[in-house]
Amino acid sequence: MLNIGIIGYGGRAAHMAKELAVFAIPYRVAAIADPRGEQLCAEGDPFLANTTFYPDAEAMLAAERLDGVMVGTRCHLHTEMACIVAAYGLPLFLEKPVAITFDQVKRLAEAFAGYAAPTVVSFPLRLTPIVQTVRQLLDADTIGSVEQVVACNDVPYGDVYFYDWYRNYDEVGGLFLQKATHDLDYIAYLLGQHPRTVSAMKAQRVYGGDKPFELRCVDCEEWETCPESPFNLFYERFRGQAVDAASERLCLFAEGIVNEDISQCLIEYENGAQASYTQNVFARNQAARRGARLYGYRGTIDFDWYANAIRVYDHRSPKVETIDFTGEMPHFGGDRELCLDFIRAMRDGAPSRSPIEDGILSALTCLWARESAETQRFCAVEMPV
Repeated sequence: MLNIGIIGYGGRAAHMAKELAVFAIPYRVAAIADPRGEQLCAEGDPFLANTTFYPDAEAMLAAERLDGVMVGTRCHLHTEMACIVAAYGLPLFLEKPVAITFDQVKRLAEAFAGYAAPTVVSFPLRLTPIVQTVRQLLDADTIGSVEQVVACNDVPYGDVYFYDWYRNYDEVGGLFLQKATHDLDYIAYLLGQHPRTVSAMKAQRVYGGDKPFELRCVDCEEWETCPESPFNLFYERFRGQAVDAASERLCLFAEGIVNEDISQCLIEYENGAQASYTQNVFARNQAARRGARLYGYRGTIDFDWYANAIRVYDHRSPKVETIDFTGEMPHFGGDRELCLDFIRAMRDGAPSRSPIEDGILSALTCLWARESAETQRFCAVEMPV
């Protein structure tokens, strides 16, 4: 029986902890470090019936004999908690982004230099069946070397970054780190290259405004006219079975919201290949897209997770091959692969397919993209001095 400790038992950590069970390999959540321990215990979740709660990570790690640790705190604490775990040399599951400042990236790189235990960073996209199939096509030299990548992420649920705690910039570091960290990771993974330079832009064109920061939708006089109110989420967008009159949504058009709602970046990689990435968080419904086109001299590979398909275009003939995927799985099938990696890391010491080094590289790329957008200059993707 594997004994797991969890630092920060939020929604994502709870989901992943329970998802580990799909492989029928015995484990239990032996301990949780969370200041809400008494509340979590009182909720009576049978999954946590034999769990010991601790007020902080240090107390848990000092008292428990664990086979691995999951870090699911809010983003600004990921680095700090990971560094605490590093002192114990345990297998680690770390939520993304692994860091939200340059100082944190440096601390994390130093703490995990030469780390012997496997580390699993929560990058499900690189492990999805679609990306793994694209990787196989590239390894088979189907289109020749990839010279250019054009990637996009039109987020149909992007309002969450403006009405929920994600709106707190000091806790999340902006949406390059919240969203693009996944996409820039899978691009680097598919190319097998490190980014060399980045140029980026970002803007807040739709959300934000002059409403009070703590204004709840249910307390707003524009309840029936605002397109983002729970009233119109039901009436205009057909979400749910009735208006959620008890909604805790905060106003998306409030002052003090720093997160961008559009952004894009250009990246040059070490071998000279180029990638562009664009994200938009106010696209809705069937406008949702997430995927990329990879261009080689001999062909083009196009994929989209929402369409659940890959298309391979031959440049030397009229042939087009379509590979369709079935099933609806969390994070397009990537979550279960992360779970398998973490289970095997704890049980067998098996290496991770999304190690800490890649998490650090992605965070570093996103931080330089953010820096580029704020300073309007090209930036070298390198560890700051």
